[in-house]
Amino acid sequence: MKKFIFQIILFGSIFSSVILLILSMADGDTDPFYSRFTSPKQKNMILGTSRAAQGLQPAQFQKILNRRIFNYSFTVVHSPFGKVYYESIKRKHNQEKGGLFIIAVDPWSISSWCSSPNDLSQFRENNLFLNKTNVVDLNPNVFYLLNNLSGEYSKILFKTNSNWKLHDDGWLEVSNLPMDSISVVNRISNRVKSYRLDYLPKTNLSSIRLKYLIKIITYLKEYGNVYLVRVPIHNRMLEIEKELMPDFDSIIKEGIDLSDGYFDLTPQNDSFEYTDGNHLYKDSGEKVSVILANLIKEKIPLHDSN
Repeated sequence: MKKFIFQIILFGSIFSSVILLILSMADGDTDPFYSRFTSPKQKNMILGTSRAAQGLQPAQFQKILNRRIFNYSFTVVHSPFGKVYYESIKRKHNQEKGGLFIIAVDPWSISSWCSSPNDLSQFRENNLFLNKTNVVDLNPNVFYLLNNLSGEYSKILFKTNSNWKLHDDGWLEVSNLPMDSISVVNRISNRVKSYRLDYLPKTNLSSIRLKYLIKIITYLKEYGNVYLVRVPIHNRMLEIEKELMPDFDSIIKEGIDLSDGYFDLTPQNDSFEYTDGNHLYKDSGEKVSVILANLIKEKIPLHDSN
């Protein structure tokens, strides 16, 4: 009997060790979000949805502002402004003074897709990974992997993705997409059609989401400088946003006034390339990051620490 128990314990230990070894191999190729939960808590952060996740490149900000900044942006589904994202930001923030925070804003991130736009219980992110991931600085993050890979741990061992890579600084690089004019036009047309027919009819401004944007700005202002940015998009996408929220800047005026600066870069939309109309192509993302970093450099107080 003792031998049998010993064998069970030994087998269990070996099995657990193998599982832990496999989990430790997870990285920026495992899924588009995982690595953001394995880095330490951060002093400086880029926040927002996938426009920021793909379009704002921390390496460019570091070159110009001489400080590391971490991209803690996700998607319009997972990280619209609300209680879930607010709490996750606080968990990821290290509460050091002298921080730099860049928040990408747009009409979708302060809107809901439900019948009651201010009903927290209906918010689209409630049952997704940001609300399930209470530990955001563990490597390997076994809690995230066990809760979100749905048992598909082969994704860790066999890298099947070839179109994106999540960098250690949180930037989601999208590559290997055909960027010839026909392919780009088709992707933009499909994205615009999806937003106009699927998203626009069900999208409503949420005063609760707007309130949480203000709460995020107010919280971060205690620890440093906060800048708001409207990331460039294709003009066909901008037309939809003007239909949805023509007075967007007025709606977020309280947030603009609280911040240390607001940069609306959409007047420069025609200067950049897009993978699908909603997201900057990586070369244009580099250019936008440089432009934004220089705008911030002009405003940031000289005495601020890195």
